[in-house]
Amino acid sequence: MPQNEPDPVFLASMRLCYQPIIDLADQRPEYAEVLLRRAGENGELHGPEDFLSVMGCPGQALPLTLAIMRRALGEYRAHSLGTTSLPLAFNLPLDVLLHPALGREIEALCSTSGIAPGRIRFELTETSPVVDFATAAASITKLHASGHHIALDDVSPGMPYLAPLMSLPVSAIKFSNTLVASPEGLPFIRATTALAAAHRLDIVAEGIETQAQLATMRKAGVTHGQGYLFARPLPAGSLGHALHSAA
Repeated sequence: MPQNEPDPVFLASMRLCYQPIIDLADQRPEYAEVLLRRAGENGELHGPEDFLSVMGCPGQALPLTLAIMRRALGEYRAHSLGTTSLPLAFNLPLDVLLHPALGREIEALCSTSGIAPGRIRFELTETSPVVDFATAAASITKLHASGHHIALDDVSPGMPYLAPLMSLPVSAIKFSNTLVASPEGLPFIRATTALAAAHRLDIVAEGIETQAQLATMRKAGVTHGQGYLFARPLPAGSLGHALHSAA
């Protein structure tokens, strides 16, 4: 197991929510993103800022990522999400993507949880930019060869190696809610969507909250949506109930 395991008290405050990503063609959830929250002393849930700061500490990013995955896969089994065949998507900081132990640790998690690799997706987050394209490409290719889907998260203007990254075995790109909500971001979304479509990638817009935003994203060529218009982040039990009720 990785060294520098996160503090147990810190992990005890960790809560997970799940937000579906919707295929705009049939309005059905294709997978769910695992979102991190922190429980305060009064039980109120807060954003992931504390956890993100820990992610930046040397030696902590991989152990915390694995702790999140273990918790989520446990909830996945406990609430029978596996019977819905809904994959889960985990945020993957660049430091974790490049960690030499990543593949071995994920393989062990899949084995112990009994969950097929195809139901575990990863979203490469833009917490730090790619500076070594060759090494990042090798890591992405290895994850894909193991059966996982990889998305490029928080795609934005000025993102290094964006076009070359889209030529790798990735399955999707994601536009952040900030970009989706900004009229100034629309030209970039249109141009990047055209490039992604040429690579046959799914194109996800985060933070869709209104029918007007949905119409704009559809017109721009976006194929998938995530946001309050479709579903708020839900605890595993609530997500499982919603999916089973809709089946």
